[in-house]
Amino acid sequence: MFPANKKLIGYGCIVFLLLFLVFLSFRNVPYVMRRVFADASKLPLMALDALGQEGKAVIFFHKNYWDNRKLVLADQKLRAGLMEQEELRKENERLRGLLELRSKLAYATVPASVIGRDFGVFRSYLILDKGRAAGIRKYDPVMTPAGLVGKVLETGQFSCRVILLNDPDLAVPAADARSREQGLVSGSLDGRCKLRFLDINSDVAEGDVIVTSGLNMTYPAGIPIGRVKIVGTESSGLSKFAVIEPVLNLSCLDEVLVVTSLSHD
Repeated sequence: MFPANKKLIGYGCIVFLLLFLVFLSFRNVPYVMRRVFADASKLPLMALDALGQEGKAVIFFHKNYWDNRKLVLADQKLRAGLMEQEELRKENERLRGLLELRSKLAYATVPASVIGRDFGVFRSYLILDKGRAAGIRKYDPVMTPAGLVGKVLETGQFSCRVILLNDPDLAVPAADARSREQGLVSGSLDGRCKLRFLDINSDVAEGDVIVTSGLNMTYPAGIPIGRVKIVGTESSGLSKFAVIEPVLNLSCLDEVLVVTSLSHD
């Protein structure tokens, strides 16, 4: 068995030697061999270079990720600062408007901030940060530079609750600023305001401005309430009504004035 294997190994060596001699007989063999060995020697260097490039890419990606993270945080902080400044600017404008209005009014007022909203089933109320300690009493009118808000319904020592203009339980004597036609403004369950009890021949028209008439001792005259949207006739046929769009968005109030006296002290 072993002599046969030796013969096979010997024959194999002879065949390999012959093939190698034939290979060397070609003209370009030395160049080809150098090329093969050169390319083979480059493989480890290429592998190391590829690994180095991948390492740099990972490090670069990690650095870019954290740089981008810092930029995002800085952008968020800047945006928050701009929003805060814009809110302060708007608040200053509102307060400046209240101060200017107070200086022009012929009656005494107390500025107050809205600190809450009391939501009911069919209506909502405003909660103000001023109460009896500031001289506010029940039924005092509440307004802004734009127009009427409602009136004080309940008072505490340092807060009060305000019923809004569009509440069905509130009734405000009002007049058409153009025609001087008079009626009573009250709210409805759908949140709209209506000027009711108008004469059947009244000259109230779409677009007219409705203001407080001052016929009772609660509301000073001339406070804007809203504009006429629709004029209609009551089902009885005896009087007219007007649907009014309030001059104020009653759900977006922040500061108001409470009328505490119809004359300056």
